[in-house]
Amino acid sequence: MKIGVLVPVLSEKDAVGTDALEMAAALERLGHHVRVFAQTTIGDVGRTSKPAALAEFVTAPDDLAIYHFSFGWPAALPLLASLKCRRIVRYHNITPPEFFEGYSPEYVGACASGRAEIEPLAKLGCELYLGASPFNNEDFLAAGITPAGTAVLPPFNRIDRLQRAHADLALLDRYRDGTSTWLSVGRIAPNKSHLNLVDAFAAYRRAYDQDARLLIVGRADPRLARYTGAVRGRIDQLGLGNAVHFLSDVNDGELKAAYLVADALVSLSEHEGFCVPLAEAMALGTPVVGYDAGAVGWTAADAGLIWDETDPHLYAASVARLRADASLRRLLRERGLARVEDAFSTGALMRTLGEVLGRFA
Repeated sequence: MKIGVLVPVLSEKDAVGTDALEMAAALERLGHHVRVFAQTTIGDVGRTSKPAALAEFVTAPDDLAIYHFSFGWPAALPLLASLKCRRIVRYHNITPPEFFEGYSPEYVGACASGRAEIEPLAKLGCELYLGASPFNNEDFLAAGITPAGTAVLPPFNRIDRLQRAHADLALLDRYRDGTSTWLSVGRIAPNKSHLNLVDAFAAYRRAYDQDARLLIVGRADPRLARYTGAVRGRIDQLGLGNAVHFLSDVNDGELKAAYLVADALVSLSEHEGFCVPLAEAMALGTPVVGYDAGAVGWTAADAGLIWDETDPHLYAASVARLRADASLRRLLRERGLARVEDAFSTGALMRTLGEVLGRFA
């Protein structure tokens, strides 16, 4: 069939862009005629068409349009309503605006407008609402979509490429010295709870290892400068200036090296629609410690130390236990690799995608 993949802003490096591009490639491997439509592109994303041309591509009732919904885009509603083909809303989740209050009026407005589109999209009666996790589907279930109208497909990713990448030797030489190392991966944003992460790391330094370090891998958004300033202020307040290292715009080799030198990937995020770094860490054998918020518990399953409270001393003790207990590290590594193979590998995602498309056979 002909399948149009619609993404308002298609970026080479973010999770939504990766999912859209890798999904399009997977659909082509399954024998479909696929074209990607984007209003704006960032980086090397290949050939795309403008959204206005979508209706000229998917013209038959048995064609398919897949809309990647991750922020407010008012043009999507009339465009989807005008199509004569079958439609899937691929939902990546939109962070509730209250996380950004006090930090960015722009983000508050954007998130509020995005979440306001959930109900109108539900009322369109699309053939399927496809969440990246069961947590994501909750928003459309609350908007009136029946469970039969939803499905779960974890995001397509570049884990295979990360596994094949050569770890950056300079970063390995710099950090693989036996020092206890915490790792955080993800953009610096309030819902990621870097303030809680820094507090937990400080507790670890006080109780277990005064020489430990924290690697924060992620971009700082200029629009969230107030939040980034708050994080750096907390670091200075706790006397951690020399212990926290910020790494931005890393390549695959540097990212892989960061995972390999870490005792644990620690996620205290309070809102995640999937959390790709959890899957990356598991694929590379890095233990996961996390707060059970949003989709984190589902993504990690039994392959991490996942807790339902935010006590910083609990996370400090978890990393200390991992560092001291080789059998626990080995168990989590085995479970993590199995979780990735069963649910997040290219083969697993292709199988799940095939099952989803089976609804449209």
